[in-house]
Amino acid sequence: MTILPAPPRRFRLIRVAQMLLVLVAVLLAVASFVDVPWFGDQARSLRFCVALGSGGICLSRAALVRGERLPWALLGAGLVSYSGGIIYHNVTIGEQATTLEPSPADIGWLLFYPACYAAVILLLRRRLVRLHRSVWLDALVGLLGVAALTSGIGVLMARANTDLGVWSLVVNVVYPVADLLLILLVVTVFGLLGWRPGRVWWLLGAGLVGFACADSLLLVIVEAGCPPPVGVMSTLWLFSALMPALAAWLRPRWQPSATMSGWGVIAVPMVLATVALGLLVLGATIDLPPVTVGLAAATVLAALARAGRTFIEVQRLADSSVLARTDDLTGLANRRAFLERLACLERDGDAGSVVLLLLDLDRFKVINDSLGHHTGDALLIQVGSRICAALRPGDLLARLGGDEFAVLLDHADADVARRVADRVLAILAEPFDVAGTTLHISASIGAAIHPGDVTTDPAPTARLTDVPETDVLETDGRKEEAQTLLRRADVAMYAAKTGRSGFETFHPGLDAGSRERLDMVEQLRAALGTGQLEVYYQLKVALATGRAESVEALVRWRHPTRGLLGPEVFVPLAEQAGFIRMLTGEVLGIALDQARRWQAAGLNIAVAVNIAAPDLLDRDFPTRVRRLLTQFGLPPAALELEITETALMRDQDGSARVLAALRENGIGIAVDDYGVGYSSLARLLELPVDVLKLDKSFLRRMAVDPRAEEIVRSTVRLAHALGLRIVVEGVETAAAVQMLGDVGCDLAQGYFFGEPGPAETITEHLRRYRETMAAQPESAVDRRLPRHSSAVTTAP
Repeated sequence: MTILPAPPRRFRLIRVAQMLLVLVAVLLAVASFVDVPWFGDQARSLRFCVALGSGGICLSRAALVRGERLPWALLGAGLVSYSGGIIYHNVTIGEQATTLEPSPADIGWLLFYPACYAAVILLLRRRLVRLHRSVWLDALVGLLGVAALTSGIGVLMARANTDLGVWSLVVNVVYPVADLLLILLVVTVFGLLGWRPGRVWWLLGAGLVGFACADSLLLVIVEAGCPPPVGVMSTLWLFSALMPALAAWLRPRWQPSATMSGWGVIAVPMVLATVALGLLVLGATIDLPPVTVGLAAATVLAALARAGRTFIEVQRLADSSVLARTDDLTGLANRRAFLERLACLERDGDAGSVVLLLLDLDRFKVINDSLGHHTGDALLIQVGSRICAALRPGDLLARLGGDEFAVLLDHADADVARRVADRVLAILAEPFDVAGTTLHISASIGAAIHPGDVTTDPAPTARLTDVPETDVLETDGRKEEAQTLLRRADVAMYAAKTGRSGFETFHPGLDAGSRERLDMVEQLRAALGTGQLEVYYQLKVALATGRAESVEALVRWRHPTRGLLGPEVFVPLAEQAGFIRMLTGEVLGIALDQARRWQAAGLNIAVAVNIAAPDLLDRDFPTRVRRLLTQFGLPPAALELEITETALMRDQDGSARVLAALRENGIGIAVDDYGVGYSSLARLLELPVDVLKLDKSFLRRMAVDPRAEEIVRSTVRLAHALGLRIVVEGVETAAAVQMLGDVGCDLAQGYFFGEPGPAETITEHLRRYRETMAAQPESAVDRRLPRHSSAVTTAP
């Protein structure tokens, strides 16, 4: 059990002082109603103790606590000043309190009001995010209104009390105006804070409003010539003076910052403008001084100026609201506007069925990266225009972000969705002319129907690249339904993209598949670092010498229930889910550790490890690789990194920087699957690469198409001219080995030399290669290259 330390002694003394002050206030209040022989006669004369004690506690708050020192110091000083007025009144005037004549006690009482105003404004300022410029107009309306009200009350009071002097009139006019302003200020604070100001404000507001009500009530009673109700007045005043002392030392709970919005902003100017209008109306029936009428008219004009300013702010706010719901690039509706419209349609019970089409452009990233973002933006503008032309009147088109668009079809079904989708796909299939370049694109569209596709509980997020849910997550059911419908359409769109069908409608089977992918991702994330990932190796043999120069590391996942899984099953999921770098790091560690073991056994063999596009975008990747080599005591030549041609072309500038850093460390770079992407040897020459791995599809075509062999020959000659080595994948026959040796290919890799296998199996192959090369004399290439069979049957 944790024991909290005792609070400092001074804070405990404050608590004791607060309890004593509460006890005194209660005793004085009781004595105001009950005749206590030993206490009742002194009750009224001791009221100053509560105000003085409350002011002292507020001053101690300002002295001992750093935050909000000035407002609490002002409030404490105001209470002390008020108690000083009471002391002077009790000593010099005593029971003669039935006149309106001013005295020096009024100075202490009146100083209380500006201190309260300043303290309340300073405390409120700490809760406000910022002050609008229109607050100065509010202040002007307040000053003019107070001046008009003061002069109006002064005239009325002077006519009712002709025997009052000037100072008596001024002092007694100030009290009701000051009380009114104090009440309006507290109400304004509560309006700005949304009636959830916290315990401190509730106590402080109750005390200040109680002060104002007690003084106003006393003035009315004395003005009427009636004896004041001592018990009620004393009790109200005592507890009003007590509240600031209790509020000062409350630990404030965290409250969000408030903004100047709502009716609380205009409460004071609205009341004073209404009072000014009343004075103008009153001036038509009775004779008011020109000063009063002029001030009232000025107040009304200032209030009209404030209204004009408010109108301009509202108009700007409306324009901002439109901009907040409009996509900057295409001028279409954005995500926020789309989901608001969707929620409105779902809310209407007689709206019928609603179809949501989610559209994603195929291979748009290739165009964006190859031709630049300016071209990609221009293409998106044309795409949005074309989709609009294919829709029905009243259908809503929105750009959700990137190359993703959404269409909302009201009063539609699956047949209507199919027809609209076909029109959209047909119009997008026509060529685009973007800055003089002809581009062809395709799209994938997924459809979900409301209410049919949201009657079940929302499924987990379908796509790993799911649409971000900022600005839309709310707790009400309509928003949840909108998100469910969007996720279902996203599942269907992903199915259309995967199956290259162009259009798919959601059905539960698709959702089940997405849940399975999501489960697989979470299981893979949990598998990292637990030993479930294994690395198999496949030999790379030099055709000129027959020596196994290196091996390629191929990751496998020993799934707890599904057995051994190849990389094609889980590597794309890791890349989409964003933890491919962690996967690459673990594979590098396993492969380099095995390379160290081989070197320790006398087998000087290099290891090639595949890396992904995100690795090339990580500036710290070369540093991590160098640390791993140092950790395992390996030279840089023991490692070769393979990156696919398509991934290499995504961000050539960023890739070039990372590859250059790797090359500076002496690490070899190979381009995998060369020939299936969009690059050329001339373009690859701009990147620091050492090896080209010719895709196995060329070797398979050579058996049926003589032109494939000529492509291989030409590629080998050009690569050698550029200082690059060539590796051919998928070698399975001796005839292929002979042909590759004839065309000058450097290395070969395939089942002819052995299937991928665990380190133990590959170690035996390497030893067998070394023994074979040591025992056999120089001969033909196909005789020097022994073929190995393996019990491992897992495909690479």
